[in-house]
Formats: sequence, structure tokens, C-alpha cells
Amino acid sequence: MTPLIDRRSLIATGALLAAGWSGAGLAARRAAPAPVALSDMSVLVDGLENPEGIAALRDGRIFFSSGGGAIGVREVDGRIRHVGAPLAPNGVAIDAKGRAIVANMGLLKNVPGTLQRIDVATGAVETIADTLEGRALVASNGPAVARDGTIYCTHSSWGPISNIGTSKGSGFIYMVAPDGRRQIVARDLRGVNGLCLDAGERYVYASLTAEARIRRWRRLADGTLGPAEAYGPRLGLAIPDQTVREILAMPAGDRATLGYCDGIAFDKAGNLWITLPFSNRIVALTPAGGLVDIVHDPEARLIDMPTNLCWSGRRLDRLLVVSRRGGRIVSARTATPGLPLAHWRSA
Repeated sequence: MTPLIDRRSLIATGALLAAGWSGAGLAARRAAPAPVALSDMSVLVDGLENPEGIAALRDGRIFFSSGGGAIGVREVDGRIRHVGAPLAPNGVAIDAKGRAIVANMGLLKNVPGTLQRIDVATGAVETIADTLEGRALVASNGPAVARDGTIYCTHSSWGPISNIGTSKGSGFIYMVAPDGRRQIVARDLRGVNGLCLDAGERYVYASLTAEARIRRWRRLADGTLGPAEAYGPRLGLAIPDQTVREILAMPAGDRATLGYCDGIAFDKAGNLWITLPFSNRIVALTPAGGLVDIVHDPEARLIDMPTNLCWSGRRLDRLLVVSRRGGRIVSARTATPGLPLAHWRSA
């Protein structure tokens, strides 16, 4: 199939110009992202049960996953509410109608690993993917939504979930087309996890946790994906078949060298921000392939197992990070704003 270049690239260029990406300003915004001081981070939400995914709406609401419901909502006034009965909610995205797209990591609780669409206004919870190629999903992980309505989602493995450094490439990426058609579009992936698209939506990017690196795939005209490409250098150490228990038994200094990656998101300058949960770090890959340290919390004072991140605020300059083991969402201003996602542009 032919790549998605012309129309989507033109749309993306228009969106970037509308956001202020013109002339010399574009070159200025291409600078590497500035680090975030731990002292500049603050707790936005606390006391959550195993939070994991996060996404923000233009009106100021924040969607997050936790054990409290199928989806959690932080309202503009700070009030927290939960919608629907939880399965094993993990990654979160938002579609053009403001509905939550929630991937369920069923292996964590021995429940189905389905992909759901949730209307937070009515409370309606819809299953949009539960089987593929005759097999029930068990480990849906990171969803992302394109402007044309196509939903992509990672499925990390068939288990065991505790094998973080799995040497078996049983993970895959699947898509749900706007007409409901579902299919696997990338296979044989080792611990595939977080997922996102770039500004032009020409590529789908995913974190390969067990490889400690990012890969990407060119989107084709029918929404399927081309061959995998490496994107940037290794993010740190990865040990084949290393388990969660073995990782947590390591001294904090040794864990800081690990590159096991999770959530990913682009900023407006084209830098890809990446959480490293077991290292309590956030790093970024620049468009030129450089690796930049953003923040590190070795004592886990605020960032304790960061899983996913996104930007919020009218100017998309407020970074939100989910601290899973800390049970909280933390926040900080960033010098470079986040990339407006498909639902943001449609608002």
C-alpha cells in the first residue's frame, strides 16, 4: 500500500502553522527539551489505586486509569469521579468525540484484556476489541487515536506479565478502523508497550520495553503499517528475561541504568518524551537522535514508577506524569509544550 503522505502531511502542516510554528520560530522550537527540576513538580492527584494511563482534554478535564473504575475523571474543579466497573484499566487515549479509549491489561488480574470506549457523560462502556484471529485478548496496553478515527493499540504479550525483559517476541500492535474492522498490523514484538503518533501521523511509534528502545512503523493508506524501523539509541540496560522481582531487588543506583520504557508522547518540537518506570526517570529523544535526561527521582519522593505522561492546559505546557507505585499524578510546567493530539485539534 502507499504511504500516508500528501493529505495528512498538509493537514499537519496547517495545524502546526496555526499553532505558531512559522519562520524562525520553528527552528527555535527544535532545540532539545530543557530538564525539569524535581523541586518544580507537585502532586495534582493523590491516593489512587494503581494508576497507569493518562490523557487530557482541552476543556481542562483529565482522564486516567486506576482501580477505581473503568476510567477516572478529574473535573476542572478538581473533583475526582470514576465511571464504569473496572477490568484492568491501563493505557488511555481520547477520540474526537471526547470519549475515553481504555486498554485493559487483563493478565494483571486474570480478566479479559479488551479495548473499551467509554462515554463519561452517559457512563456507557463499549467493547471495541476483545478477540483477534480467533484468540481472546489478554494484554491490551497502550492505545492511540489518529485524526481519521483509526485506533491503534499495543498487546504486550501472552504472558507471563512479570517477565519484563522477555526474550520472546509475542507482542503485537492491532488497529480498529473507523468502520470497526480489526486486524494485527505489527507482530513479533518484545514487550510492546506505550504508543503514539507524530505530528504528521506518518508513523506509529511504540516503546519496546524488553529491548529498552523505541521503534516506529510507516502508516500506509489503509491504516496498516510498513516494516519496523529503529528510532534512536537504546535507552539503557536491558537484561533478557529479567523479572519484576529481580528488578526491584536491584540497588537504586543500578536500577537507574535500566532502559525499560513505557509511556511515550511527543512535544511540539518533535522530541519524544519517554518514561522509564523502574529507573524513576523520564528521558527524551530529539529529532536528531540525541538522548536527553529530563528528570530523575532516585529516592522516589514524587516519581515512583512513572508509567505514562501527557500535556494539559490551554497552552499544553503542563506536563502530567502518572506515578503508579506512588498512587499519584504529578505535574510540572515545561519550557516546550506538548504536541496537540487528534482529539485536541478536533475540539
